[in-house]
Amino acid sequence: MEPAAPEPPPPPRRRWALVAGIAVAAAAVTAAAALFGPERERPPDDPRPQAIPWSSTSNLVTFADDRNGWALTPRCEGADCHPKFWRTTDGGQTWQEGPVPDEQLGRGTGVQLIPAGPETVVVEAGRQRWLSTDGGRSWHRGLAVDVLAEPAEPPVGVPLRITAGTRVSGQTAAATPRTMGWYAPRTGQPTAFAKQLDWQPISWSPARDGSVWVVGGNAQLRVWEDGGWRTLRPAMPPPPRTFIQVAAVDRRTAYLLVFGVDDDSLLRPTAISLTTDGGTSWRLVSLRGSTLRGSRDAAAIGNRLVIVDSNGGVRVFDAAATRGREPVAPYAVEEAPALWKLEAAGNRLIGTGMQDGRFYYSLDGETWTPIQLPS
Repeated sequence: MEPAAPEPPPPPRRRWALVAGIAVAAAAVTAAAALFGPERERPPDDPRPQAIPWSSTSNLVTFADDRNGWALTPRCEGADCHPKFWRTTDGGQTWQEGPVPDEQLGRGTGVQLIPAGPETVVVEAGRQRWLSTDGGRSWHRGLAVDVLAEPAEPPVGVPLRITAGTRVSGQTAAATPRTMGWYAPRTGQPTAFAKQLDWQPISWSPARDGSVWVVGGNAQLRVWEDGGWRTLRPAMPPPPRTFIQVAAVDRRTAYLLVFGVDDDSLLRPTAISLTTDGGTSWRLVSLRGSTLRGSRDAAAIGNRLVIVDSNGGVRVFDAAATRGREPVAPYAVEEAPALWKLEAAGNRLIGTGMQDGRFYYSLDGETWTPIQLPS
């Protein structure tokens, strides 16, 4: 698939709707990528066969750790299109084809590919869920997408799920307007979090030691550790603030990317608030005057914060890099590919290309290596 030509940036005064939409999408999490689109109607006199079109970002790739991952790729013969399912056990160097969960997978619906463990992968489409516990060699149906298994404490390293209107198995009503859950590594079933928050989560980040950092409105911040929630009071810049995106390293180190409205009436990151002692103390790094406008995604790798800005550019913030006693503002990675979103997997970050179906990995946020998908 040839990469799509980049679109020119919109005029400054028209960027508000674009950047605001991006910000809402980033805070709402983890949005699902559409693998197939709805069928397009042709004029009655058009003799060409009805094709099933694909979304602009047609491939899906996900990894459970540094080595184990899966991909769904579109393959078409004439007007008939079907996905193919692949597995890698060497970090994406080689791929082995396996069966798709269903031949009608994704037609007219969005599709998500979720790694629950080294041998456990989940495919969700519409209200249906398929589970594989043998790396993708066989599939069985899971709970409906709007249902979670009964509450339990999550183990270390599981994918986190936060969704609206989700029911807990055996209950008839939604547990909360936004329910927290996690994917079981052995079964793949999504399971309700042991203790739900009493406010709406906006951004969340599971860390490498099993802690989970969650932020809400009005700078609400809690950390899940040792079977319970701990409330923190981060340092914040003066208003106006709109929302906060969190990226956690472990229970001691986390970054808060704070968004506000600047003098040009654009929604943009205005500060980074960081802690390296579990929230006892915070450092506030102002981003006023920075060229960083908007953010599609942010994630932590090592002790660094990696930011994908609204134009697909990659920025890195390293708390250890200082000028005097003050941390240096995020710097641009000049040779990085244009990215859409980030996913942490083991010791790597997986970057999704901007609507071109390509994927990359990085060990430090600066050097990005293409992942060669099967042809």
